[in-house]
Amino acid sequence: MSYQSNSKDDAYLDRNLAVMALAKLAQQQGYRVGIKQDPHQPGWPVIMIDLPTGQVGWHIPEAELLGDWQQYPQEWDGHDLEEKRHRMAVYVAENLSNGAKIL
Repeated sequence: MSYQSNSKDDAYLDRNLAVMALAKLAQQQGYRVGIKQDPHQPGWPVIMIDLPTGQVGWHIPEAELLGDWQQYPQEWDGHDLEEKRHRMAVYVAENLSNGAKIL
């Protein structure tokens, strides 16, 4: 994996690194975190996190997946992108000290 590029793929690499960092931080806070294989997208494992607001997950190219991850034991709950964003927004809003409103 190269960290030096000027392509539009840079944004995706940054996103993938941020998701892995988020997952490790969530794991350190006691949240269930792991890798789930998507049978419909081989080579694109999903990093799953169980937040208090619900399950969230991100596909990461296998070549960019860093570190050792446990297998995620739960089934995908069927959430779509809109639901994932809502779960994330609620979680962030509930954990902000300034009382910000969700989107």
